[in-house]
Amino acid sequence: MNMSLPVRYIIIVLFLIISIHYIVSFTHEPYGRATSLASLKSKILPSKFPYSSSSDSYDNFPPHAPTKEDLAELAQGRRANATFVILARNTDLSGTIRSIREIEDRFNRRYMYPYVLLNEVPFTEEFKR
Repeated sequence: MNMSLPVRYIIIVLFLIISIHYIVSFTHEPYGRATSLASLKSKILPSKFPYSSSSDSYDNFPPHAPTKEDLAELAQGRRANATFVILARNTDLSGTIRSIREIEDRFNRRYMYPYVLLNEVPFTEEFKR
């Protein structure tokens, strides 16, 4: 097999580029995610969801804050079967209330997961209120 010198160089360069691509995609997670087939597919094909995060424009977002009905509709959609389990002592009343409020404000008002509070001893009446 007698190949000309430029053809050999082209084959070697292509082999090196492909080899470097595979090595980097396995060793660097962000590069691997950016060049994955799923990522490339989502950039090429339009999204099924109206509020896709692939758009750089804010025009696709709803013009108002979500209402309770919107949040209830989201909660009925696809979500994990989960419960918040909190170990709380009677003396930790203020910290427990603060933690639950933070979880509600940042996450749970959207998904409405239930809470289970556990204690080593029965809860006091003050804690139950």
